[in-house]
Amino acid sequence: MRTHRDLASSWAAYEAAFIIEARRRGYSDDDVRTCLSYAKKLHLSNLPVIYDQAHFSDRVGYDISYIRRASNDPEHFYRTFNVPKKSGGVRQINEPLPSLKEIQRWILDNILGAMSVNPCAKAFVVGRDVRDNARFHRNQRIVINVDVKDFFPSITHRQIRMIFLKAGYSPEVGELLTQLCCLDGVLPQGAPTSPYISNLVCRPLDERLFGYAKKNGLRYTRYSDDISVSGDMEPAEVLQFVKKVCREHGFKIHPDKIRVLGPGRQKRVTGIVVNKHLQVPRKKRRVLRQSVYYIKKFGLDEHLSKTKNNRRNFLDHLMGQVNYVLFVNPKDREAQDWLRQLREIKNGAIDYRD
Repeated sequence: MRTHRDLASSWAAYEAAFIIEARRRGYSDDDVRTCLSYAKKLHLSNLPVIYDQAHFSDRVGYDISYIRRASNDPEHFYRTFNVPKKSGGVRQINEPLPSLKEIQRWILDNILGAMSVNPCAKAFVVGRDVRDNARFHRNQRIVINVDVKDFFPSITHRQIRMIFLKAGYSPEVGELLTQLCCLDGVLPQGAPTSPYISNLVCRPLDERLFGYAKKNGLRYTRYSDDISVSGDMEPAEVLQFVKKVCREHGFKIHPDKIRVLGPGRQKRVTGIVVNKHLQVPRKKRRVLRQSVYYIKKFGLDEHLSKTKNNRRNFLDHLMGQVNYVLFVNPKDREAQDWLRQLREIKNGAIDYRD
C-alpha cells in the first residue's frame, strides 16, 4: 500500500503530465481545474482516476459498446444455477460470464480493495478467516449467533452506488460501476465483487454494533451474514438491539437461525467450538477418528464398501478435513497423528491389520 507521501509525490507528477496533455488537446483552464480537482481526491485515496465511460473502457481494456451492454442489460451476462444449502433448500448463484467477471475483478482489485472495511468484518478480507472470527469469542459466558436473511439480495443498487459516490467518483462513473456490480437492482451472489461490497455496505452497521458491544463490555464480529456477540449479557436485550440496528440498515434477522448459548453449553461461532480452546465439534472429531481407525484396520476399499461411500479421492477428502482440524487448533496432537497415519496409508506404508 502506498503511503500518503508517495501518493502526494505521484500526484505532482500526474498533475504536471495532465496539464501538458490538456493544453495539447485545447482544454480551457476551467476544464483543467475541474478535472484536476476531481482527480486529486481519487488519486490521494489510492483509487484509479476514471473520468467517464470511455475512460473506464480504456482502463479495463474492453470496448465501450461491451461495457455499455453489460451495464445496461446485465441479465444477459450471467448464468444462474442452484447449490444445496447445508441447512436444507437451495441457494441461487448468479455467475457472471467470463468477460464481465474479468471487468468485475478489475473493479475489485483496483477500486474496492483500496477501501477499508471494519476490523469486525472477518470474511472476504485477506488475513482474516473463520478462526480469526471465532477466537474473539473464546471462553465467554454467553454467545449469541444470528444470521441475516437473504444477505446479498438485501443489498441494493442505492447502497452500492453510495460506496462509489462517497469514494469520490462522479455520478456517471458511480452509476456505471454500480450497474456492472448489480443484477436486478441487488448484489448478485456469485460475482467476485459482491463479497467485498457487502463488507463496505455493512461498515456503518458494524460500527454501530461494535460501539454497542464495547460500551457494554461485549465482543462483536460479523462473518458475512453470521453475526456473533459474546460476553456477560442479558440475551433478550442484546437481540432486540441487534435486530433493531439490522432493520435500520436494510437487513432482517432470520427468525429460525438465532442461537443463544449460555453457561454449561457447547458454544460455537461459525462452526468452531469456543468454550476454552478453539476446536471443531466433538461429532466431527468422532467421525474422523472412526474413519482413520477403520481404514487402518480393514483397508480403504473395504471401508468404502462397508460404508457405501462412492466419493472419489476419499483419502484426500479425509486429509483435507483433518487439515481443517489442525487449522483450527494447530496443537491438536490427535489430529496430527491422524494426518500422519493417513499419509502413511496413502503412501502404502501401512500394513493393514497390523
